[in-house]
Amino acid sequence: MKVKAICPGSCGELIQGFIRGRELLVSYPINLFSEVTLTETSHDCKHQGAVKARMALEKSFEFFNLPVEYTYNIKIHINSSIPVGKGMASSTADIGAVIKAAAFLAGKSITVDELVDIAVSIEPTDSVLFEGLTLFDPLNGGVREHLGDVPSLDVLVLEPEETLDTLEFRKKDYSEIKKKNQGKIEHALELLKEGLKTGNTTLIGKAATISSIANDEVLKKPNLKAIIDCAVKAGAVGVNVAHSGTVIGILIDRAYTTPDKVKASLIKKALLKPFKKIYSCKMFRGRLG
Repeated sequence: MKVKAICPGSCGELIQGFIRGRELLVSYPINLFSEVTLTETSHDCKHQGAVKARMALEKSFEFFNLPVEYTYNIKIHINSSIPVGKGMASSTADIGAVIKAAAFLAGKSITVDELVDIAVSIEPTDSVLFEGLTLFDPLNGGVREHLGDVPSLDVLVLEPEETLDTLEFRKKDYSEIKKKNQGKIEHALELLKEGLKTGNTTLIGKAATISSIANDEVLKKPNLKAIIDCAVKAGAVGVNVAHSGTVIGILIDRAYTTPDKVKASLIKKALLKPFKKIYSCKMFRGRLG
């Protein structure tokens, strides 16, 4: 038997930082995906595949009260279009797709919250596993607040060659900076909520921009403030970053401008030299499947 499942990646987070005394985030899904295929075989596959993917498969079977030994003859194949080590939720997408595929293979149903519980038990997790935008505690899943539907925005992705080891990054203590910026991040959250409630994409973009500037004290992005200024003047609604990654996302509502026009403005100002790839994505409004 063979089954498949997909999960989207992200382009960083709309907001991330201290909110109500703890670190929370709101990531958003884009149309880059991890597709996982699970295949039952007669071979011993217990050491095959990525470590986290294999762990997700075993934990899923434990959740379904099935013997973990059943997973030893299941081959894992991952086909992903999500860049790795850039803050684009590649690992979360792999794990989420494995868990969903495991449910298909076992003939079991699983809720989004149950899926997230398994994912968080493996590693810090992005909120792309939820339907819609969700305020989320990536470390333990203790906060899960649905904020609204994913808006119909284009994202101009600025991807540098540099990667970031998230586990190493998290070993450093930036809590004092983040506590200092808590008021800014809580204000950004209120703007985000109002923007989602009213359909005001300018407020959504402003929320992301506030969070990206605050995070520049923690993890600096090349030319960030100049990119924000140029992109907004070219009609973008805002700029977000990977708060524990290297990418920048420029949020674009086609009612105001296009990705090509914004890109042309950035090129004219010579702001894209630090970035290896520049490409356009869309926020993904579908379901994990």
